Amino acid sequence: MRSSKKQSVTSRIIFGYLFDHKLKILLALVMMIVSAAATGLHAWLVRPALDEVLIKGNKEMLFLIPIAIIIVTLIKGIATYTHSYQMSKVAHATIAKLQRQMFEKLMYLNMKFYNDSKSGNLISRLINDTYYLRLAIVKSVTGIIKDVLVIIFLLGNMFYQSWTLTLFAFFAFPLALWPIRKIGKSIRKITYTIQSEIAVFSNVLAESIRGIKQVKSYTKENYEKNRAFETIDYIKKYFTKSAFISNRLSPIMEFIGSLAIALSIYAGGIFVLNETMTTGQFMSFLVSLLLAYQPVKALGNLNISIQEGLAGAERIFKLLDTSENNMEEISKKEKIKLDGDIVLKNISFGYDRNNVLNDININIPKNKKVALVGLSGSGKSTIANLVARFFDEYKGDITIGSKNIKKVHLKDLRDNISIVTQETILFNDTIANNIRYGKLEASNEEIKKVADLAGITEFSETLEHKLETTIGESGIKLSGGQRQRVAIARAIIKNAPILILDEATSSLDNITEKSIYKTIKSLMMNKTVLIIAHRLSTIEDSDIIYVVDNGNIDSFGTHEELIKKSDIYKKLQLREKLENEF
Repeated sequence: MRSSKKQSVTSRIIFGYLFDHKLKILLALVMMIVSAAATGLHAWLVRPALDEVLIKGNKEMLFLIPIAIIIVTLIKGIATYTHSYQMSKVAHATIAKLQRQMFEKLMYLNMKFYNDSKSGNLISRLINDTYYLRLAIVKSVTGIIKDVLVIIFLLGNMFYQSWTLTLFAFFAFPLALWPIRKIGKSIRKITYTIQSEIAVFSNVLAESIRGIKQVKSYTKENYEKNRAFETIDYIKKYFTKSAFISNRLSPIMEFIGSLAIALSIYAGGIFVLNETMTTGQFMSFLVSLLLAYQPVKALGNLNISIQEGLAGAERIFKLLDTSENNMEEISKKEKIKLDGDIVLKNISFGYDRNNVLNDININIPKNKKVALVGLSGSGKSTIANLVARFFDEYKGDITIGSKNIKKVHLKDLRDNISIVTQETILFNDTIANNIRYGKLEASNEEIKKVADLAGITEFSETLEHKLETTIGESGIKLSGGQRQRVAIARAIIKNAPILILDEATSSLDNITEKSIYKTIKSLMMNKTVLIIAHRLSTIEDSDIIYVVDNGNIDSFGTHEELIKKSDIYKKLQLREKLENEF
């Protein structure tokens, strides 16, 4: 099973990515051959240097051999540079393609995938795993091909000088194949584990930094430190284990190499003394053997890097092979407008077999304002998520007009929906660009107009760069109310016919909430609105209010009607009054 998986990963890398650059690889291969041939020629030149110059006193060869060595060295240098550069280009292009594919995959996977995944793990695959694979392509693949070619040319020279001595010298090197293979397999397993743990660490780090205000407010610095240290120690343990295993190869190769050299010197000395071999032949042979020792040793280490790269590739392809059924499709049609009532008919839904909604029915008339109220965990936000198709695994039908939303392309559906949530998501960019996220082609004039409507201009004028002020990661440089206004402005500029407000002001104080809600009212004009309410005071004027209780619709009607007939609604109103008093 393991070997077939290895074959699959290797073949996918070769035929799915490297083959796209076959001309560059071919050029690199030619240059590797030239470089390897030059190394072999260097070793061959030792023979005439000794036999013709030093022993026979050939003055002409004394002049020609140094020139030949310089020319061969220059050719080798150019060839080495060319093949290294070309393979680097191939590796970087391959990794860039993989990263693009992974990021695209991540952008179109549905919310269920993200609910089941950790951000640190995903980031690790994009960065760390691709790093190992890049090294494997740049250094290891190139190195293996180059070293094998060098060994072949050096072996050719050794056979040319003395085939008997060559066979005698190389009998020991096959002994190294077993430990190279075994150590490589172990390293691959350990690297996979290390990368998984680095992903865990990345997630811990991201959580700690993202929640640093909570960490400090609860004085949990030591807790977070210990949580991170535990993971760091775990990673260290496996890195140490990896070093312990991989470093075994060096003494093995050193012993085998020294054994081959010692035996060759002994046997070659006998051949020279018996005059069956000239001094130049023997020295040319010995130089070739010494030069071959380094690439033979390097092959073992390069195999370790290859296995590390393949471990990274396994994790990369695991992400890329995530079921296509979970992919959100990309619309290729012209933009369409969804029109009509939003109807949820016999909807049931659950997370991991835990039912959240039970056969509910909701009607949201076109251009009307409909609110959902209920206790925390009652299923209100889940209903909004289903309308936006963040989850598709529900029973029943959701239609907009006559169209079942499952049969509408996701881009078309979401182009018709603006969403403002309690959790305001802003980017480390300017205020203007965060607003423009709702409509990328918006002009500066449109941005300014929307900023006025959302009450942003008032506070942005006090900033040094006004709307061009960079607001920091997650908008940290702005207050909660300011961040919410930017999110509302983003929804306003999108100008979608359907508006979903998912407890959009619940994190704000009463005064700020009332101020922002005035802005939201302008956003609701001539739109079909679904509000998930935190405070009843914000939805009293809704055309229809649905009371959600434990995944069921308890009752529905206007504010006045529900005050009379719904015990849950009356309890929610009483709770709000008590909260306001205190």
